[in-house]
Amino acid sequence: LLAVHPDTFALLAYSENAPEMLDLTPHAVPTIDQRDALAVGADVRTLFRSQSAVALHKAATFGEVNLLNPILVHARTSGKPFYAIMHRVDVGLVIDLEPVNRADVPVTAAGALKSYKLAAKAISRLQSLPSGNLSLLCDVLVREVSELTGYDRVMAYKFHEDEHGEVI
Repeated sequence: LLAVHPDTFALLAYSENAPEMLDLTPHAVPTIDQRDALAVGADVRTLFRSQSAVALHKAATFGEVNLLNPILVHARTSGKPFYAIMHRVDVGLVIDLEPVNRADVPVTAAGALKSYKLAAKAISRLQSLPSGNLSLLCDVLVREVSELTGYDRVMAYKFHEDEHGEVI
């Protein structure tokens, strides 16, 4: 996980496992690039190959960055592929990196992208509902789950304190 400034991609914070995932863990004698690669303030795009850096930059300029996820990127030093999943937060952008099995990239990239876009659209529709109307929320949620899964019988249950449930 990397947190970056939305305009400059300056590193704000990173997860404990980020250096290892990106093959930036220090060796006995680290190179200058490795030593400073994950310094706060460093341009995160330099951690990725040029095409990947361009893809991340373009995605950040898009209003609904969630609709572009996942973005296939490759680490600069190792060439390892990752799905970069970008989210806007108050202080900038969060980039989650999910490792990709190289053999699965051609097969899974299109499927993952399609699934993510469908889910993102459903979530967006749910978030746009007026607050305070639980019945409407359940109706829309059931319809969205049905569309995402292809199931014709999707129900929402309300569970009572005695643990019995009823369809609502």
